[in-house]
Amino acid sequence: MIKVFHLIVFDWRRYTSLHKKMNPFLFLVVLLRNPGMYFSVAYRIERYLLTNSFLILKILGAFIYPFYFIFTYYILDVDISPRVKIGKGLYIHNRGIVFADSVIAENNLTLNGPLTVGTKGLNLSLKKDPSAAPSLGNNVSIGVGARIIGNITIGNNVYIGANAVVVKNIDSNLIVGGVPAKIIGKMKKQ
Repeated sequence: MIKVFHLIVFDWRRYTSLHKKMNPFLFLVVLLRNPGMYFSVAYRIERYLLTNSFLILKILGAFIYPFYFIFTYYILDVDISPRVKIGKGLYIHNRGIVFADSVIAENNLTLNGPLTVGTKGLNLSLKKDPSAAPSLGNNVSIGVGARIIGNITIGNNVYIGANAVVVKNIDSNLIVGGVPAKIIGKMKKQ
């Protein structure tokens, strides 16, 4: 459970790092006015419960899941399952975000919704293919309206521009945009 709070603190720091001078009032404002922070807390706790090795916690997670779904999908308008693996430092700027269940994202993911990260379509054999969805590296920022589709890999330090449609692998330290996405610049290495 300590790991969950550790992840929530990293997410919280992404929200508060935009402000140079912090005071207790600002911490309260960050908590109350950011639906992305609400999602982050709910996601981290539900993922911990559903992926835990203790049976009682898995049962508790299964019991809580319908409430998690109603809260995140209908109220926050974020459709990210607890089966999605997201590293520390999640930052969600807006609503309308959809992730496929098998997406893997590393640390410091920035989502400027609405956007979609998913698979190419239905697998008619009904077999789950964990490699069918994108894999996102560290320090990836996804712009408004972007679509990342298919079994692709996005490198580290990548910015995906607004309304970009990414259907091919993207190397590290790049800025991409357009339909289909093309390299439009290079990022400074972090």
